Amino acid sequence: MAAILSQNSSTGFYKAPVSKGILGCMFLTSCALNVPLLAHIKQYVVYSIPSIFKKYEIWRVITSKLTFLETKDLVCGCLLIYYFRIFERRYGSHKFASYLMAACTVSTILELLFVFLLNNLDVKITFLPTGPYPLIFPLFANYFMDIPRVAQTYILGVPVTGKTLTYLVGLQIMSSNKESMISGFCSLLAGVICRWNFLSVLDIIRVPKFLARLSSMCLGWVLDSSPPPEDSVPMGATLEIQRQQQLEMMEQQMLLSRANSGRFHNRQQMAQGYAERLVPPANEGGLFGSFHNQNIFNNPFSPSALLRRNRGPDADFPSGSGDVVANGINQNHVVSSPPHEDQVQTLVEMGFERQSVIRALQSCNNDINTATVILLNES
Repeated sequence: MAAILSQNSSTGFYKAPVSKGILGCMFLTSCALNVPLLAHIKQYVVYSIPSIFKKYEIWRVITSKLTFLETKDLVCGCLLIYYFRIFERRYGSHKFASYLMAACTVSTILELLFVFLLNNLDVKITFLPTGPYPLIFPLFANYFMDIPRVAQTYILGVPVTGKTLTYLVGLQIMSSNKESMISGFCSLLAGVICRWNFLSVLDIIRVPKFLARLSSMCLGWVLDSSPPPEDSVPMGATLEIQRQQQLEMMEQQMLLSRANSGRFHNRQQMAQGYAERLVPPANEGGLFGSFHNQNIFNNPFSPSALLRRNRGPDADFPSGSGDVVANGINQNHVVSSPPHEDQVQTLVEMGFERQSVIRALQSCNNDINTATVILLNES
């Protein structure tokens, strides 16, 4: 239920006009009953059993389902209706409305039969709670069967899932008093009956198609909601799926950010590794260090050998006073053509300094492979 108010619920009442109408009716009716000017109307929504059985005020069966009189019940009921709108998206608005109509009818019949039975047993029930119990609690049967149970944590060995808080909100409404427990139990039983279509109740009680089309024509402009933006979180079948989708997107973004931040460091380590394998340190002692220092010009992979191949087989490195030779490279030999910017950028991204990259490219006639060896030798 915590995900109800998160970004996963940004789709709102898209493709759920019936749920939107029920919630709006509950909210507007509750506001009207609490206005001092209309406070006298509250008596007509009271679920009075003597008025129904003795005065035959059957209309109270309908008016008593319009809204909750208690604020806490109203808030909890709105949260449950907002959550259960996912069933309307699954079944479609017409089928969802037919299911609620059948469940509400069966629940009302069970309530009246149960109260009549208790009155015959000298257990007097004068009032039943006012509120759309038959529109909310039957959906708990579908919620229990269709929504997967995903354990998130454990409290004293008891698993707490994403469905736990939903059950607690329903229990908060149902456990207000014994009358609310009667209405809640009858509604749950009606949900089970409609769930398995016992006695073909869904085939008998359903919203006519012409009435559904007429309601869509008259109230569609009020109840229809705009589709979610294209760049929003994908709308899953359940909030658990939506939450998992959001977590996967956040993980991908974190991995991408980590890869971008570590790319420069990884390239430096790669360059250092190539340098250690291809060009041993100049101050390395022992046989291998001496061999490298004495035979650098004979090494076919040395920068000098690469320069000889690029400049021609007869090329030689002058050793006069005008040229300075270091590590087999003529440091004063600079070509006239400037290096290409893409070559410079490629070597800079590997972790080398820009000035060193430009100097290395100029010294090897803009050969990026030779420049890489030169820079690795200098590092």
